[in-house]
Amino acid sequence: MKTNVLALTLLAATISSTVNAADFTPQKQSEKPNIVLIMAEDLSPRWGAYGDSVAKTPNIDALAKESVRFQQVYAMAPVSAPSRAGVITGRFPQTLGLQHMRTTNYPGGGYIGVPESQVKGYPELLRANGYFTYNDTKTDYQFSGGPMNIGPFTLWDQHGSSKNMDDFMVPTAWRNYDLHGKPFFLHLNPQITHESGIFRKEDLLDKKWERLVNRWDKLRAHYNIQLTDPKDIKLEPYYPDTPRVRRDIARHYDNVQVMDQMVGKIVQGLKKDGLWDNTILIVTTDHGDGIPRHKRDLYDSGLKVPFMVHVPKQYRPSWWKQNGQTESRLVSFEDLAPTLLGFSGSQVPDYMTGVDLSKDNATVREYIYAGRDRFDSVPQYGRSVRNARYSYVYNEHTEIPGGYDNNFRNNLGIMQSMKAENEADHLNKQQKIWFEPRPQEELYDKVNDPYELNNLAQDPKYKAVLETMRQALVAWDGSAVDMSLMPESEMVKQILDKDGKQRVTEAPFGHYNSLFKTFSIVNRTQNASIGYRFDDGDWLLYTKALKVPQGVHQIEFKSVRYGWKESENQSYTFQ
Repeated sequence: MKTNVLALTLLAATISSTVNAADFTPQKQSEKPNIVLIMAEDLSPRWGAYGDSVAKTPNIDALAKESVRFQQVYAMAPVSAPSRAGVITGRFPQTLGLQHMRTTNYPGGGYIGVPESQVKGYPELLRANGYFTYNDTKTDYQFSGGPMNIGPFTLWDQHGSSKNMDDFMVPTAWRNYDLHGKPFFLHLNPQITHESGIFRKEDLLDKKWERLVNRWDKLRAHYNIQLTDPKDIKLEPYYPDTPRVRRDIARHYDNVQVMDQMVGKIVQGLKKDGLWDNTILIVTTDHGDGIPRHKRDLYDSGLKVPFMVHVPKQYRPSWWKQNGQTESRLVSFEDLAPTLLGFSGSQVPDYMTGVDLSKDNATVREYIYAGRDRFDSVPQYGRSVRNARYSYVYNEHTEIPGGYDNNFRNNLGIMQSMKAENEADHLNKQQKIWFEPRPQEELYDKVNDPYELNNLAQDPKYKAVLETMRQALVAWDGSAVDMSLMPESEMVKQILDKDGKQRVTEAPFGHYNSLFKTFSIVNRTQNASIGYRFDDGDWLLYTKALKVPQGVHQIEFKSVRYGWKESENQSYTFQ
């Protein structure tokens, strides 16, 4: 028995040594950069590097010295699924029918979003350009079938599992897979800062969310957290000063500490493996804080995100600042996909409308835009535009306040406390605004009113500014299709088949040329993506006729159009 244990121990040590000694020479020497995108959940710029004195973020603060900190970066939507749908496609979600929160929660029956057939997620375009791509657990693209469903199989070479706690802990994934000599793109998603990470069992109004509380408690147990003192919290003026308000925001800061340690793990791993000098690292979040009056609102508190980028010298465009400096240009998440493709040397599709920041002559934006649509069963159509100084919000449903009853948000103690204070008439004027019907138009001077509380839309002194911002929004809104103008029921009817079911991608056809020893695959579904694998290996992206390796017995292949079901698997056996 002892001999067996010793043998197993030696085997494990040998395997461990092999993994740790992995040769990343191809990734170190690649002319294309490795790229790591860390996108945390539900978090405004609550990092020490952004001037937050309460935040305990030593790893991110150290990273700031080796990166450029962008000061004016905004999501396209103030909630995760539409925001992430926009990021992965490089398009505003309402132009693709991906704008509602979320498609699977539609009161008329959940559905899978179907973008235009030519639209591909940028990870698939990176794969087509020779990259190994990986995503840990969070997806939420609206055409993926849910927040953890992986979506079209052609997006990722490998991905984590929501059933595996290690994958929630932001793995150094380049060490865990055969990269096939390719540069890598990793999409890592620290989820601990999600709104549900603030939930407490004693506050839950719906006990089904205990599973989330248990998950985050289990995750936090792996990290060293210096508990934030609620007394140290600096409350924004729209919050009442109550114990539960302070307590929940303090927990949010505790969760930020976990996220910070996750970032530190990735930075240390890249440096240890000699990859730092050939890897672009972006650290950001999907939208603003997951607390009331932030997430789901079209204010800076819901849209503005931290955005820190480390770019090795050989990849920097001419306008790029030096490490440790800040960049004040306006940046939209609309710009992220074309920028990632640009840095990788991939072709940026014409349908992507954002700015490629990898270019020497990258356009400097004058305006940033965002949208808000249905949340669960509540219509919330709104659009916003902002420039360097002013922000403008147009509200369609003026009868619905920002503090409306949201069943998920109501599980927050901070939300329950704010509602109680409002019902008891204990809120001051600034704190009451969020619970009152919205005005149709809102205009804010962010220099003199950074919390966007003093609406100037009716002030005659700002008539010219109001008209300028109106016209900027009208010009943008009229420049592209807005699927929110169509009733969601009709949109869903059009994307389903005649029987009201999700459409199915046609099966592809394969042909083997025995003379040239090549295998070609075609498909009749317009712009469907095609994948294949040899002898039960990993699924690979098909981009051109394949040279069949010697000794291969069989090829399997299938197709998928985003938002449709995959085709049936096809196969061919080589003689």
